[in-house]
Amino acid sequence: MIKIENIENLHGLTENNNTFSVLNNENKIIIENKKDKMKTELIYNPDNVISVLEKIKKLTDTKIILNNMNDREILSYIQSKGYDKVLWNLIGKAMHKFNMIEEGDKIAVGISGGKDSLVTLNAFVRVKKITQINFEIIPIHIHPKQDLADCSEIAEYCRKLGLQLKIIETNLDDMLFGKEKEKNPCFLCGRIRRGILYRVMKEEGINKLALGHHKDDIIETFLMNILYQGNRNIMRPAYVSEEYGVKVIRPLAFVEEKNIISYAKKISLPIMKSKCPYETSENSKRLKVKNMIKELSKENEDIRSVILNSIKDLF
Repeated sequence: MIKIENIENLHGLTENNNTFSVLNNENKIIIENKKDKMKTELIYNPDNVISVLEKIKKLTDTKIILNNMNDREILSYIQSKGYDKVLWNLIGKAMHKFNMIEEGDKIAVGISGGKDSLVTLNAFVRVKKITQINFEIIPIHIHPKQDLADCSEIAEYCRKLGLQLKIIETNLDDMLFGKEKEKNPCFLCGRIRRGILYRVMKEEGINKLALGHHKDDIIETFLMNILYQGNRNIMRPAYVSEEYGVKVIRPLAFVEEKNIISYAKKISLPIMKSKCPYETSENSKRLKVKNMIKELSKENEDIRSVILNSIKDLF
């Protein structure tokens, strides 16, 4: 991976037997591979720099990332190609249906470092760039002091999008794995993290909290509640927390996880590797339900939509 400030910095660079030349006066990039005796020319302009870098990756197996991007480059990078139907249209549908963004909003985006939260962040940045709605985006990351995972890459990613990541350090591990260890701490972990977010929001006058839960999360949670709790509680796309007086929104509510994974890989999101042992535990109820849905989808590939449609009256 090579990081550059702008496209002109490619000039004279040699990587994987390829030498790059940038002709500014012609908006042209020349890639010369002396080993294979091949020369490729690419035309670029301010609106397609990101797509040109993607072409370079395919042609040379060299991944190039811009450290700084202007508004057009940011939008081009976020939009990518081929995701209107499976990502952006569905996010727009959820945002419109549940009135997720309003003039003057201050929206906190809970950034875990995973694919879902980063795609959620991208969605809000995209809306900010293409609409006239005046609202503020505040990315917040809760970081356990005991966790050695470095979140600097996520902070740098936010900076590239023109945002500043707010990092809150906690003793989360002590709360979850103290003397009396929780058998299944996932619910408690989520509740503690949510409480921390609500506290920060109150202090800074933030009125909405955006979370990265997607379509699969919603139907998995519903089935878990049916099978293990005996109730029909659901993870709603939007609701107002009466306890804290803020609106919680889930823009990815209609988006399937497989498409989030595809998008995250294509644009190389800086995903922080999770160290939680419960995410892949064989005893995880969520993993069991996820695998059950996966099996059902072999007979009916639309099974997720069928389940979601059956519970929409509960939203």
